[in-house]
Amino acid sequence: MTVYTFNLLVGFEPNGVDVAQASRARMLRDLGVAARFIFTTWPSPEKLAYYLSLGHRDEELLFAHLAFTDQETTVPQKTVGALQMDFQLTRLDVVEKTERAIRYQFADNSALTFHLDPYHKDCVRYVDYLSNGSTLKREYYGACKIATEYFQYGSVVRRTYHHQDGRIAFEELRLSGNWLYKLGPEILTSHTEVMRRFLLKLSLKEEDLVLLDRASRMDFARPLMEKDDRSKLAMVFHSEHEFENGQLNYEYYYVFKYAKRFDYFITATEAQKEVLEQTLAKQECENIPIYSIPVGHLEELTELPGDRRPFSVITASRLDPRKRIDLAIRVVAQAHKHIPALQFDIYGKGGEADNLRHLIQELEAQDYIHLRGHAGLKQIYPYYQVYLATSQWETFGLTLMEAAGAGLALLGFDARYGNPTFMKEGENGYLVPYSGKRPEEELVKELADKLVQLFNRDLAPFHQASYDLASCYLKTKVQEVWKQMLIEMGQLDRKEM
Repeated sequence: MTVYTFNLLVGFEPNGVDVAQASRARMLRDLGVAARFIFTTWPSPEKLAYYLSLGHRDEELLFAHLAFTDQETTVPQKTVGALQMDFQLTRLDVVEKTERAIRYQFADNSALTFHLDPYHKDCVRYVDYLSNGSTLKREYYGACKIATEYFQYGSVVRRTYHHQDGRIAFEELRLSGNWLYKLGPEILTSHTEVMRRFLLKLSLKEEDLVLLDRASRMDFARPLMEKDDRSKLAMVFHSEHEFENGQLNYEYYYVFKYAKRFDYFITATEAQKEVLEQTLAKQECENIPIYSIPVGHLEELTELPGDRRPFSVITASRLDPRKRIDLAIRVVAQAHKHIPALQFDIYGKGGEADNLRHLIQELEAQDYIHLRGHAGLKQIYPYYQVYLATSQWETFGLTLMEAAGAGLALLGFDARYGNPTFMKEGENGYLVPYSGKRPEEELVKELADKLVQLFNRDLAPFHQASYDLASCYLKTKVQEVWKQMLIEMGQLDRKEM
């Protein structure tokens, strides 16, 4: 069997779904289950590097448009020496050389830059053709050239995908802001039709499992829901699907409209599974199996050799309006009146950064509330005592899991679904009743009171309770959940394990 994941997203900010997909890759890899993670659109070098940095491997990535070629691998194998021979370059042409790139300059102000792959020694990932400092063309390499991009005024206007002998197998052309697709003698006018052809190329089998991580406004979703092969189709819910007022999240409109086309649904928590069962009952789709499986895992519990910083609070997330970091700032500002030694660090980046910075200044809190930007937090969490979460909802909450895994006490709203999963009232923290109808001043005051209450307690039992809870999310435990789910789905033979 093969598990296919749709899709690795291009053109959007990094988010928790990306981390969840990377965690899945590790789980399936360790179980010995074949898995492919699909780029339905061609990624920029930066986007590809981002996914590889999360733990994806080249051999597990699938580029949809290369399915129309005879390319057998996209793993970089073309060495610097081999390409230098192909381009008839010499050492005299080299003007700059680093660990990541080699630049060749020519008399006519044109240049070539070989961009080296960090995961495959001495191999080239892509080559840029430049004239007077502007990129004109970019070639991507595996064992040979696999794709070429052509630029105009800094934007890609044409992209070709090559057979192993260099012939063009598939082509994308940008005309007046729209893309056209040339497949042999055919001109395809929509990416949805391209994805339909790609699915045929996949030749999905009965034992294969297709996972949709995203379906809203995605041009591969309709072909997948209309597929007539016998492979299994599952939707993974990464966000709230039904709001408190009973309205469905627009992101899942077509998922519910065509719910009967899915073989399984997957949620990240048992709490969302229960709500999803109720939602499906309203849609008269009660018989679709639902599995709950964590979207992340912990490699280990992280501890600090010494003491944690006293009166230290942390939060970490995208700086997005839904995360309501502004409320967290107000909470700490109020609590600071009772605990002058309080320090609050906010990790993450996003569009709300300037607004939050202004709010901190408005509250004259610059001395004890700090925006720390993006950082690798695994070794940072253990220095803190309390994690504060003020988001309106979290379907899982990877940072909540990580904070618990570092033994922090947790404080936040009793809002679906991640907070009550990782925050246990009076055991490893406190939950404040949440409703969109409650005045914000009331919510802030209650959280601030609970924060003061936490620091007036012996935090050691709270820290141990978080460690105990987080142990359920260690890699081996989550891997076992994946194995049991695949066995129950019938996609995996118990005897093979």
